[in-house]
Amino acid sequence: MYEIPWAAPVSISMLDGKCRTVVGPLDAMKCLQREWPVRGGAYYSYAMRACEAALKRQKSPSEARAAFICASREAFLTILGGQAPEEGNNGYRPVE
Repeated sequence: MYEIPWAAPVSISMLDGKCRTVVGPLDAMKCLQREWPVRGGAYYSYAMRACEAALKRQKSPSEARAAFICASREAFLTILGGQAPEEGNNGYRPVE
């Protein structure tokens, strides 16, 4: 699969204090699968599905980005540097 870059990367502070910058849905899936502290949450599952759908061009990259931000909040990770959700979206989406 090929990466589809987001309009703006998302930088998060992991629980170990390391900063992780995620640039698109493929990178987000790798982060969720390999580095995520909480894998049982509803937004975690939603983010995985949204990123996979974005890579298959069934959802927009911005939807996957919003889902990733929701999963970050669910896992109590800090979103760094004003990486707020895209305009007109408060970052929370209904879980499918």
